[in-house]
Amino acid sequence: MASFLRTIRGRVLVVCGCLTASLFGLSCYAAARPRWLRPVAVWAYDAKLYSVGAWAYGRLAERERFAGARAAAHYSAACCRARAGQPTAALHELAAVPTGYANAARMRAEEGLASLRPTQAFQRLLRRARQPAVPTDPDQALLVTADIDLFWQAYDHAQRAPARAAQIYDQEYFDRGSVGLQEYYTLKIRSTDLFVKNQRAKPDFYRAIRANTLRIAAIMPQIRAGFAKLKEIYPEARFPPVYFVIGRWSSGGTASGSGILIGADQLCGTPDTPLSELNLWERNNFKPAAGLPSLVAHEQIHYLQKKSRDPSLLRGALNEGMADFLAELTTGQNPNQRLQAYGRAHEKEIWADFSREMAGTNWHNWIANSDQETAGKPADLGYFVGYKICQSYYKEVADKKQAVHDILNISDYSVFLAKSRYAEKLAAR
Repeated sequence: MASFLRTIRGRVLVVCGCLTASLFGLSCYAAARPRWLRPVAVWAYDAKLYSVGAWAYGRLAERERFAGARAAAHYSAACCRARAGQPTAALHELAAVPTGYANAARMRAEEGLASLRPTQAFQRLLRRARQPAVPTDPDQALLVTADIDLFWQAYDHAQRAPARAAQIYDQEYFDRGSVGLQEYYTLKIRSTDLFVKNQRAKPDFYRAIRANTLRIAAIMPQIRAGFAKLKEIYPEARFPPVYFVIGRWSSGGTASGSGILIGADQLCGTPDTPLSELNLWERNNFKPAAGLPSLVAHEQIHYLQKKSRDPSLLRGALNEGMADFLAELTTGQNPNQRLQAYGRAHEKEIWADFSREMAGTNWHNWIANSDQETAGKPADLGYFVGYKICQSYYKEVADKKQAVHDILNISDYSVFLAKSRYAEKLAAR
């Protein structure tokens, strides 16, 4: 089993390997390569194989580097145990969440913990948990750029001692960074060796972007202006912390339990930035810092949108498309403008292809498919399709605040598509 998994470099095949693995064989492999545990755990939970998910999250909790990641693993293991009908083990996992990381609001709302709520043990854990309040006032949102300064301090040290680069970044950047940076590491960087490898593959690029990244702090007023507009059109909006970090070109932005995480090195372009070390997808997705308000707004929508376990491509496209549409509505900019020109020119063809796949669970041709980027056709066209459906729905509803609420709180994605009349209107053009 271990030799089989070592040949795999994609989540899908890791998952397929799990289908044929004995739990013992998989545990032996994961002990040697713990970073494979996370996709296994996520897959098992989504597949409703809760006992496997509980095992994987439990092992992950033993191996995670940062306290926040350990807390998240214990929490997810508790959800798996509860769903598997193992309340005692679930409560044990919840009790293992490190002090200061247990979130009472999340515990009350978590569907996976519903079976535990009537118990006295759960109520005791709830009373000891934090009672965090995410600001509803845009002016109270926390915007953190300190990790950018921290990176450049570690970068200078690593340039003087390249043989110790990984150790330096660990000690002076990741270990000293914000909770946002540490969660970004867990979710998107995953390995300091890969982080250093990316640095070494782009030496001219990283030398050139220092001043650009340090100027990002000056853009905070424009970001807050986007928040204020969102509050106008969606009064229920909440504003979690936003952390700006330097990553390894694995994510420009993501929403997480810690807040909104932005890879600033992917969003600091100027006309004189050298791009020869970037691949085609990276060049096409390297954006100027002026686009940060729209990207932050995009991730803000992900933070707010109703969570769903619907695995369909349609759900994925609508989740990404609504983030682009509402970001454009609140900031005047579309964070994926590069998709719009191509999408409008090929809209009927794109819809014909998408509609054949939208009920399925394979997203690869439409979302996170950077390997399909070509000079003539961009990747990630699922974003464009979702954007057009949401735009069509918004035009259909007279009460625009209600339309925004509906978009953020979709329960049935097929019904939403039908109500948007997108396919009908496109066919009539």
